[in-house]
Order: sequence, then structure tokens, then C-alpha cells
Amino acid sequence: MIYIAYLLLGICAGLLAGAFGVGGGIIIVPALIVIFKHPSQIAIGTSLMVIIAASITGTIKHWSLSNIDVPIAIVIAVGAVVGAWLGAPLLENVSDLQAKRILAVLLGLIAIQLWFSR
Repeated sequence: MIYIAYLLLGICAGLLAGAFGVGGGIIIVPALIVIFKHPSQIAIGTSLMVIIAASITGTIKHWSLSNIDVPIAIVIAVGAVVGAWLGAPLLENVSDLQAKRILAVLLGLIAIQLWFSR
């Protein structure tokens, strides 16, 4: 039964990833922490692995729709790879509660920015 709930989470995250380019940090991580009671570190790592599949699928579809600026995507991808490599070890020095609070602040700031942008 739990795997059906995980599957539904994946479908929701996939829909949002395909439509808006979000899903991992905004949907999967909070759901794994709050609903499924996983530690933050496990939720973050699991989300990153899941997003690989969603990203490939979404990228293929958006490529067919000509919705990708390849030069910009390459530059951002290089930065993201470096940032992920440097950022993952930072979680080792953060408690589960601190990680949850940092995530909550970041999601709140993103929500405020999106709400007030034109």
C-alpha cells in the first residue's frame, strides 16, 4: 500500500516537473519528510535520484516542442553539477531539524518571489 502512495507522489511530482520544471525540492522532499517521515538527508538524496528520470523524460518532451535554449542549459548545467558536488557534503554538518528549517525558508522565499512577480 505504501508503494501506491509513493507512486502517486511520483505522478504529482512528474506532472509538476513536466509543466513547470519543479518537483524535487518543492514536492518530493517536503512530502517525504512530512507525510512519509523520512529524515531530511534521505528525502533530499532520494529526490535527486528520482529527478534524474523525470528530467530526462521532461527534457525529451520539451525538446520536441523546441522549448530548450541549449547554450543557456549547458552553462547552467555545468554550474549545477559543480554546485551539487559542493553542496551535498554540506548536509553532513546540518542536523535534520536545521535542514527542514533551511528548506522551509527557501521554499517560503521562492513562494513570495513568485507571488509578487509580474
